[in-house]
Amino acid sequence: MAFSFRLGACLAILAALLHVTVATAPKTGPSSCQKTEFWYKDAGCCLPSGGPPKPPPPPPSDSDCPPTSHYWGQKQGCCVPRNPAPPNNPPPQCRKGWQWVPALRKCTHEPTKPNNPKPAPSPKPKPGHGGGSGGGGYGHNHGGYGRRSTSMKSRSDSLCPQGLDACHIGGLGSREYECIDASTDLESCGGCTSTGQGQDCTAIRGAWNVGCEAGRCAIYTCAGGYRLSNDRSSCIHL
Repeated sequence: MAFSFRLGACLAILAALLHVTVATAPKTGPSSCQKTEFWYKDAGCCLPSGGPPKPPPPPPSDSDCPPTSHYWGQKQGCCVPRNPAPPNNPPPQCRKGWQWVPALRKCTHEPTKPNNPKPAPSPKPKPGHGGGSGGGGYGHNHGGYGRRSTSMKSRSDSLCPQGLDACHIGGLGSREYECIDASTDLESCGGCTSTGQGQDCTAIRGAWNVGCEAGRCAIYTCAGGYRLSNDRSSCIHL
């Protein structure tokens, strides 16, 4: 009788301990996310819908995140999405020169192709045009080809090759610029966004994959919870 009582008491204590353990164990999975969050299965965590409220830290120098859909998750050590992936789960879109690596969940540099151009043969001097101090000889650049003034010019066609636009880097007061093709550039589609022209296709809310076609942003895929507008210019929240 005493043995049965002791056994029953031990079982009751054990059941109570198991109940406390189960009650205090942290929840994991989609059910653990709040209404303003979604479950990111690849990293096994809840993420804020639409991205973090504050600007996230930049990724390491050897990494990059798809600008239209992801940001660097410091806790996860990889790129995480701002919104759930579309139903067909297409790969996210990296910047030019980067490629998405699913195993690392980030963009890495594309491998450079070997380029071994054959050296061009030295031109033979024409009569009366020998090198050195001869009039019009080789080594003289009378047309200014290949020269670039150190001062900023006002017209973009004087800064970049034909068909490209010179866009300021770091604001209007900066003297640095980059040459872009505004008809296809994702971040300055249709014009230099640094001067208030064009559109940054990577900043379209809810976009997963986008492109710049003839100077206009075109969305190919919207993130989960969004649908594509009829003109493919925006993603509408459901």
